[in-house]
Amino acid sequence: MVKNLLLSFALAASLAAAPAGWAAASSGDAVPGPVSVVDAFHAALKANDPATALKMLSVSVSIFEQGFVDQTRADYAGAHIAADAAFASNDLQILERRIIWLGDNAACVISKTHTQGNFQGHPIDLVGTETMVLQRSGNSWTIEHIHWSAHPGEGEAKPAADKH
Repeated sequence: MVKNLLLSFALAASLAAAPAGWAAASSGDAVPGPVSVVDAFHAALKANDPATALKMLSVSVSIFEQGFVDQTRADYAGAHIAADAAFASNDLQILERRIIWLGDNAACVISKTHTQGNFQGHPIDLVGTETMVLQRSGNSWTIEHIHWSAHPGEGEAKPAADKH
Protein backbone atom coordinates (compact mmCIF):
# COMPACT_ATOMS: atom_id res chain seq x y z
CA MET A 1 0.00 0.00 0.00
CA VAL A 2 2.82 2.41 0.82
CA LYS A 3 4.27 1.80 -2.66
CA ASN A 4 0.92 2.63 -4.26
CA LEU A 5 0.44 5.77 -2.18
CA LEU A 6 3.96 6.95 -2.96
CA LEU A 7 3.36 6.25 -6.66
CA SER A 8 0.13 8.27 -6.54
CA PHE A 9 1.73 11.23 -4.74
CA ALA A 10 4.80 11.17 -6.96
CA LEU A 11 2.67 11.10 -10.09
CA ALA A 12 0.46 13.95 -8.88
CA ALA A 13 3.51 16.09 -8.12
CA SER A 14 5.09 15.20 -11.46
CA LEU A 15 1.99 16.05 -13.43
CA ALA A 16 1.55 19.36 -11.64
CA ALA A 17 5.08 20.35 -12.60
CA ALA A 18 4.80 19.04 -16.20
CA PRO A 19 8.30 17.54 -16.13
CA ALA A 20 10.65 17.46 -19.06
CA GLY A 21 10.43 14.19 -20.95
CA TRP A 22 6.66 13.92 -20.52
CA ALA A 23 4.53 14.77 -23.51
CA ALA A 24 0.96 15.92 -23.12
CA ALA A 25 -1.64 14.90 -25.66
CA SER A 26 -5.31 15.68 -26.01
CA SER A 27 -8.05 13.19 -26.79
CA GLY A 28 -7.60 13.85 -30.51
CA ASP A 29 -3.95 12.81 -30.53
CA ALA A 30 -2.93 9.22 -31.18
CA VAL A 31 -1.33 7.55 -28.16
CA PRO A 32 -2.03 3.89 -28.90
CA GLY A 33 -0.28 2.08 -26.05
CA PRO A 34 -1.70 3.31 -22.75
CA VAL A 35 -4.93 4.67 -24.21
CA SER A 36 -5.71 1.36 -25.92
CA VAL A 37 -5.28 -0.42 -22.56
CA VAL A 38 -7.63 2.05 -20.82
CA ASP A 39 -10.19 1.69 -23.62
CA ALA A 40 -9.88 -2.12 -23.60
CA PHE A 41 -10.37 -2.17 -19.82
CA HIS A 42 -13.61 -0.18 -20.21
CA ALA A 43 -14.72 -2.34 -23.15
CA ALA A 44 -14.25 -5.48 -21.03
CA LEU A 45 -16.32 -3.98 -18.21
CA LYS A 46 -19.03 -2.92 -20.66
CA ALA A 47 -19.06 -6.46 -22.10
CA ASN A 48 -19.52 -7.71 -18.51
CA ASP A 49 -16.21 -9.57 -18.80
CA PRO A 50 -14.37 -9.00 -15.48
CA ALA A 51 -11.78 -11.69 -16.22
CA THR A 52 -10.50 -9.80 -19.27
CA ALA A 53 -10.55 -6.46 -17.43
CA LEU A 54 -8.50 -7.92 -14.57
CA LYS A 55 -5.73 -8.98 -16.98
CA MET A 56 -4.99 -5.30 -17.67
CA LEU A 57 -4.37 -4.51 -14.00
CA SER A 58 -1.10 -4.87 -12.14
CA VAL A 59 -1.25 -7.37 -9.26
CA SER A 60 -0.43 -4.42 -6.98
CA VAL A 61 -2.93 -1.99 -8.54
CA SER A 62 -4.58 0.45 -6.15
CA ILE A 63 -8.11 1.56 -6.98
CA PHE A 64 -9.61 4.60 -5.27
CA GLU A 65 -13.36 5.00 -5.80
CA GLN A 66 -15.62 7.44 -3.98
CA GLY A 67 -13.45 7.31 -0.85
CA PHE A 68 -12.98 3.52 -0.85
CA VAL A 69 -9.75 1.69 -1.68
CA ASP A 70 -9.02 -1.69 -3.22
CA GLN A 71 -5.31 -2.20 -2.53
CA THR A 72 -4.59 -5.03 -4.97
CA ARG A 73 -6.01 -6.71 -8.06
CA ALA A 74 -7.20 -9.57 -5.82
CA ASP A 75 -9.06 -7.09 -3.56
CA TYR A 76 -10.79 -5.56 -6.57
CA ALA A 77 -11.61 -8.97 -8.02
CA GLY A 78 -13.19 -10.08 -4.76
CA ALA A 79 -14.99 -6.88 -3.88
CA HIS A 80 -16.05 -4.57 -6.71
CA ILE A 81 -15.26 -5.63 -10.25
CA ALA A 82 -18.45 -7.68 -10.71
CA ALA A 83 -20.60 -4.71 -9.66
CA ASP A 84 -18.56 -2.33 -11.84
CA ALA A 85 -19.02 -4.64 -14.84
CA ALA A 86 -22.76 -4.97 -14.19
CA PHE A 87 -23.05 -1.19 -13.94
CA ALA A 88 -20.96 -0.55 -17.07
CA SER A 89 -22.97 -3.02 -19.13
CA ASN A 90 -26.18 -1.05 -18.43
CA ASP A 91 -25.07 2.50 -19.05
CA LEU A 92 -24.29 4.94 -21.80
CA GLN A 93 -20.95 6.57 -21.07
CA ILE A 94 -19.74 9.41 -23.25
CA LEU A 95 -16.11 10.50 -23.11
CA GLU A 96 -16.15 14.30 -22.88
CA ARG A 97 -12.45 15.02 -22.43
CA ARG A 98 -9.19 13.14 -22.17
CA ILE A 99 -5.65 14.24 -21.40
CA ILE A 100 -2.69 11.90 -21.73
CA TRP A 101 0.69 12.40 -20.08
CA LEU A 102 3.21 10.06 -21.64
CA GLY A 103 6.72 9.27 -20.44
CA ASP A 104 9.15 6.59 -21.49
CA ASN A 105 7.82 3.95 -19.09
CA ALA A 106 4.86 5.62 -17.40
CA ALA A 107 1.66 7.25 -18.56
CA CYS A 108 -1.31 8.98 -17.01
CA VAL A 109 -4.69 9.01 -18.77
CA ILE A 110 -7.15 11.51 -17.29
CA SER A 111 -10.74 11.36 -18.51
CA LYS A 112 -13.99 13.21 -17.90
CA THR A 113 -17.18 11.33 -18.74
CA HIS A 114 -20.94 11.73 -18.64
CA THR A 115 -22.83 8.53 -17.88
CA GLN A 116 -26.55 8.04 -18.33
CA GLY A 117 -28.69 4.95 -18.23
CA ASN A 118 -30.47 2.71 -15.76
CA PHE A 119 -29.08 0.46 -13.07
CA GLN A 120 -31.19 -1.86 -10.96
CA GLY A 121 -34.33 0.03 -12.01
CA HIS A 122 -32.95 3.48 -11.16
CA PRO A 123 -32.05 6.21 -13.66
CA ILE A 124 -28.38 7.19 -13.67
CA ASP A 125 -26.99 10.60 -14.64
CA LEU A 126 -23.38 11.11 -13.50
CA VAL A 127 -20.44 13.28 -14.43
CA GLY A 128 -17.28 11.31 -13.71
CA THR A 129 -13.56 11.81 -13.54
CA GLU A 130 -11.01 9.07 -13.93
CA THR A 131 -7.26 9.01 -13.55
CA MET A 132 -5.37 5.91 -14.67
CA VAL A 133 -1.64 5.53 -14.13
CA LEU A 134 0.03 2.95 -16.36
CA GLN A 135 3.51 1.47 -16.46
CA ARG A 136 5.27 0.05 -19.50
CA SER A 137 7.16 -3.21 -19.37
CA GLY A 138 8.66 -4.01 -22.75
CA ASN A 139 5.92 -3.34 -25.30
CA SER A 140 2.97 -3.73 -22.94
CA TRP A 141 1.26 -1.33 -20.58
CA THR A 142 -0.31 -2.28 -17.24
CA ILE A 143 -2.73 -0.22 -15.15
CA GLU A 144 -1.04 0.52 -11.81
CA HIS A 145 -3.55 2.93 -10.29
CA ILE A 146 -7.15 4.04 -10.90
CA HIS A 147 -8.94 6.91 -9.22
CA TRP A 148 -12.65 7.33 -9.94
CA SER A 149 -15.07 9.93 -8.66
CA ALA A 150 -18.48 11.10 -9.81
CA HIS A 151 -21.24 13.54 -9.02
CA PRO A 152 -24.81 13.94 -10.28
CA GLY A 153 -25.10 15.22 -13.84
CA GLU A 154 -27.19 18.14 -14.94
CA GLY A 155 -29.34 16.96 -17.82
CA GLU A 156 -28.61 15.46 -21.20
CA ALA A 157 -25.25 13.98 -22.11
CA LYS A 158 -23.54 15.77 -24.98
CA PRO A 159 -21.49 14.07 -27.69
CA ALA A 160 -17.73 14.53 -27.38
CA ALA A 161 -17.68 16.64 -30.57
CA ASP A 162 -19.92 19.28 -28.93
CA LYS A 163 -17.59 19.96 -26.00
CA HIS A 164 -14.93 22.65 -25.76
